[in-house]
Amino acid sequence: MTSDPPGDRARLHRELIDAQRTLQELVLARRLEPLMRTRLTAQQMRALGILLIDGERSTAHLGEVLGVSPATISGIVDRLEAAGMASRRSDPEDGRVRLVAATDRGAKAVRSIVASDGPAGPETLEHLTLDELEGLRLGLAGLVRVVRERGDEIDGTTAEPSAEPDRAPGER
Repeated sequence: MTSDPPGDRARLHRELIDAQRTLQELVLARRLEPLMRTRLTAQQMRALGILLIDGERSTAHLGEVLGVSPATISGIVDRLEAAGMASRRSDPEDGRVRLVAATDRGAKAVRSIVASDGPAGPETLEHLTLDELEGLRLGLAGLVRVVRERGDEIDGTTAEPSAEPDRAPGER
């Protein structure tokens, strides 16, 4: 492995961070559009997100993670189920327990908001040179490698809302 010329790594790091911030600002409106169109409340989105990450879970687990009462989680799940975004069934091991899972429609709704197409869609890539495409491919492969290796410890931060979102009646 060759050593990096002094200062090159720090300079490239700064330039890449600046370019990333600029790109994020340029595509902000495109990324916010699906969020503005959704009729899901913040709690419903959080519930679906938990179900997509954790898989099928009990309503009690979902309520604990969201920090809401059993009555509130019941209402959240009722609305998600009515919208076809979640399904509920009895736990085969304990019929008193209700299990909740995100449906394909619920997963699609979440993905349309949080995983919406970034700036590097096919229409954008068409305008890059072959050298730019190769550099992008190599850089993204490196990012994928680091994220797979390091997972949640990459930036050491947790996402916490800065303000309380509006909630539907009965959601706390």
